[in-house]
Amino acid sequence: MLKVIGLASTIVLLVTSASPQRSRFSAYKAVEAYEVRPGILMMPTYSTNGQVCEIGIQKRNYSPDVVRVDSDLSRMEIDEILENLVPDNERGPKSQIFSGREVITRTGPGMTTNIDFENVSIQVVSKVVSGSTKRPLITEDVAAIIQWKNRKCE
Repeated sequence: MLKVIGLASTIVLLVTSASPQRSRFSAYKAVEAYEVRPGILMMPTYSTNGQVCEIGIQKRNYSPDVVRVDSDLSRMEIDEILENLVPDNERGPKSQIFSGREVITRTGPGMTTNIDFENVSIQVVSKVVSGSTKRPLITEDVAAIIQWKNRKCE
């Protein structure tokens, strides 16, 4: 009987002692993230009815094992992750806006490639490493964003 009371007391102490730590961060918004590949995070956003309306993909820069100072993803990694998260049949055919081509916007040190489909639009955000009128443009992809057209995010 004493063992049961001791065990119950220990459990109560553990539960109540963990509570102050959790409440310490209650002023901050919790973020949902999934590691879709080692070191690569997928962060969903939901519509008011609970459907995924947007997904962000980026490298995880900090973990207890390593801190990365490079945050670039290969286009092959991005394409494979996109194919797993939003297969072709869910994307629909490429939109015929701009004749089905990608639209690239360059702003200072950043560049965004927009790929438009019937059901989703995909943006690949890159940093411009170098490039001028005399040298080829070199970029590093740092994030991808998938947005569903028929779902409004909260």
